[in-house]
Amino acid sequence: MPGQRTGDRRTGGRRTSRNRLDDFRRGDRIQVFSAGRQLDGNGTFIRVEDGFLVWEDNSGNRNTTSLDGISIRRLSSR
Repeated sequence: MPGQRTGDRRTGGRRTSRNRLDDFRRGDRIQVFSAGRQLDGNGTFIRVEDGFLVWEDNSGNRNTTSLDGISIRRLSSR
């Protein structure tokens, strides 16, 4: 129908974002940034699902953050 979104453009973007996260594995220690600012301190990578990063912060809270406009840095293990 005219005027309705099919979601094709957004799906394509999600694939790109997901490909950039292929190097992350469940349990990796991460920092999550949005607009250059760190969100909720450090955390643990859980998975990527439907265009969202699922991760746990140091307080044990599970977070779901849109992949649009975020950066993720893996912390080195010591």
